[in-house]
Amino acid sequence: MISMAYLKRPVRRSQLISPWGVGSIVPFPEDESLMIAGLDMWYFGNNKREFVIKDERLEKRLGIKELRTPPDFRDPESDKINALIKIPAVRFPRWQYCPFCGTMMKTSYYSGQQRCDGYHWSQGRTCSEKKFKRKLIPERFIVICENGHVDDFPIMEWVHGNPSNPKPIKDTCRLRRSTGGVSASLSGVFYECSCGAKRSMAGATKDGALDSIYLCKGAKPWLGIENDEAHPCRKSVKVVQRGGLNVWFADIKSSIYIPVDDITTNKRITEILDEFYEMIISRRINDELDLDNIKMLALAKNVNYEELVDATLKRINNSDAEQEINEEISEESYRFAEYKVLVKSSGGDKMKFHSINYNINKYHPIIQPFFKSISLVPKLRETRAFVGFSRLQPNESQSIREKKQMLRTGNGEWLPAIEVFGEGIFFEFDSQSLEEWSKRTDVINRINSLNKSLNVMLESRNSKECNLNPKYVLIHTFAHILINQLSFECGYGSSSIRERIYCYRDREEENPMYGVLIYTASGDSEGSLGGLVRQGLPSRIEDTIISAVENAKWCSSDPVCIQSLGQGPDSCNLASCHNCALLPETCCENGNRLLDRALIVGTLDNTNIGFFDIDRID
Repeated sequence: MISMAYLKRPVRRSQLISPWGVGSIVPFPEDESLMIAGLDMWYFGNNKREFVIKDERLEKRLGIKELRTPPDFRDPESDKINALIKIPAVRFPRWQYCPFCGTMMKTSYYSGQQRCDGYHWSQGRTCSEKKFKRKLIPERFIVICENGHVDDFPIMEWVHGNPSNPKPIKDTCRLRRSTGGVSASLSGVFYECSCGAKRSMAGATKDGALDSIYLCKGAKPWLGIENDEAHPCRKSVKVVQRGGLNVWFADIKSSIYIPVDDITTNKRITEILDEFYEMIISRRINDELDLDNIKMLALAKNVNYEELVDATLKRINNSDAEQEINEEISEESYRFAEYKVLVKSSGGDKMKFHSINYNINKYHPIIQPFFKSISLVPKLRETRAFVGFSRLQPNESQSIREKKQMLRTGNGEWLPAIEVFGEGIFFEFDSQSLEEWSKRTDVINRINSLNKSLNVMLESRNSKECNLNPKYVLIHTFAHILINQLSFECGYGSSSIRERIYCYRDREEENPMYGVLIYTASGDSEGSLGGLVRQGLPSRIEDTIISAVENAKWCSSDPVCIQSLGQGPDSCNLASCHNCALLPETCCENGNRLLDRALIVGTLDNTNIGFFDIDRID
């Protein structure tokens, strides 16, 4: 068992899903840099049940038995503050330097924060005469590879491998770091050795710059692996800064809770089924319930036996009726079950999910041509699970099974997750209107130009090509302009409102669905203030939609924005910028990509592209 130091600073549970999950580098005050350790090193105490989150659909999709919130509790045997259980972490980067004299030391993953050892340098500053030595600062340069590995920048090899003056590495070599005043670029960062070797960082970030001295060793500091000899990587590495955005990308899978009990089911019986459902179905013989066991449970919990049997049968039937879920299911297919619940009145006020569906005829005729129905969702629960991570760029080609293997040394049956509660509005678009609009020649030509940029990005991520669906881009852009308008009218911060799109991004549609859920879900009171649901009522939401479309007609960056041939991340947007349709990235499922407000209102010279007919709105 590896000895593991624990963080002594508070971290929110939600932050351990993103942005500081397993394998990420967390910056702390007082110049500390730590990496969150693997899941097999997390400690939950003797009572793991209090951390378990029940979401059977998501568990099936991820191929696990449990979802757990990150541990955060007090040892019952002690009342001391330092008895709080912490998340384990390792020290990374290991190369550190003194901020005064520049002396460098390479620590271990499990050491505490070190101080300068006062090495005597014949020239320049030295701490050898100082009584109190400075704490060391972690080096800012590290190396990462496309397979998710990360390691210290090979400073010793870099300095002694200078092509103009190569020197052998000796056991007595000591390094010193310095920054020159001649340049603010990498050429101003110097490393020198006690043997006389010296080299700046100039050229270190170029592709293949380290190939002659270092190839990836498969290092996984979060698992305590410095050199993975059993699974050698040997990939070319990229030099980056430890705080760079490309060092760690979280892969989060989320799920909206779907009620599997009838709306009339007693709340007490629902709670009993949540706790004992797996035990009940595990005792079935030839698919027949063990009625004696259920009778004993009903007596022990003081509930009606017939009601408990009836509720159990309904839950089994509802579960069996769902599409088979496994690790290979696509995101769109997984969401289809949620879509079927959102397009109708489901759940109840005493359940974890409640939706009230209104036919579009209940709303003003001005929006009826565009939507089929609108559902108000006073209560919803979302589960967000951390599945894995990637480096350099998001890796969409890896399977869930491959991503999970990077989180621990052995096999595990759980993943970290959080659950949040909130409210929302669901818009079901009119399929016939969408179909007619998507077949317009001008719409097809405009989507084809966006599709080219998307496939360039997908190719760089080793993902298969996509035949972009114009309906998806339309619904996505509508979600963005509506969130901006709702934020203005309801008082919510735009970062607290999220989108969940129910539409196939690719044009191949097995089970057509055209909708978007605009919702707020958080751990604090802002997630359930009721403002969104109230705004979605008839005679209210019409003005919000009209205002959002009206505002989309003109951007303060026009005509540059509306005439753009590609802008935003990876040039995967057309008419969309920070002044009109972009949102905080926590709101968007696509990282502010695949947006084009011309699909909403048309362009300056062609209104035929817009789905929301401007003349009809006016």
